[in-house]
Amino acid sequence: MVAAKKALRRTVRRSRAERDEELKHRDAADLSTRVLALEAVRRASCVAVYASLPDEPGTADLRRALQQQGIRVLLPVVVEPTSSPVLDWGLDTGHLEDNNVLNLWQPSGERLGPDAIAQADVLLIPALAVDTNGARMGQGRGYYDATLARLSSLRPDALVIALVHDDELLDAATTPVPREPHDRPVDGVVTPRRSLSFPRA
Repeated sequence: MVAAKKALRRTVRRSRAERDEELKHRDAADLSTRVLALEAVRRASCVAVYASLPDEPGTADLRRALQQQGIRVLLPVVVEPTSSPVLDWGLDTGHLEDNNVLNLWQPSGERLGPDAIAQADVLLIPALAVDTNGARMGQGRGYYDATLARLSSLRPDALVIALVHDDELLDAATTPVPREPHDRPVDGVVTPRRSLSFPRA
């Protein structure tokens, strides 16, 4: 299982590294439009998202659009690695800084604490791949699996949606995402051209 995940991660990362810049910009705009069309997002008062890295599905347009609609936007803050991975959260004010831990972008303002994720009606989370059964594969550091475990007790009604490129949404019948016991499924997935929801177990 671990070997299969490593192989899939290598494949996705290689594909992302080769992605055309013009396509990235077009996909970011399309992704924003598709996410904003979701009823759960339109009804939300608070949404958690992430500040995308160059190879990830772009979220800058989406973050601005959410704020323009009066929705509070939370961004993750990686806590200095400890015995278990923890995400803190901060309000997205448009000002980002390098967190100097994993070279990720984070909000520069006040830290709200790990439990602030319970404020979010919808979580839009990164992934390297998602299959059509809702299995998600991240970067392998465990931060979002730990966050989703926390969320299951704090805010079980919150909707968790992964954002991926079109070719990273895999058919579970032919190329399922490898799953381990700690892996948390998602409620839906959005790509620039598709959106799917998955029934909860």
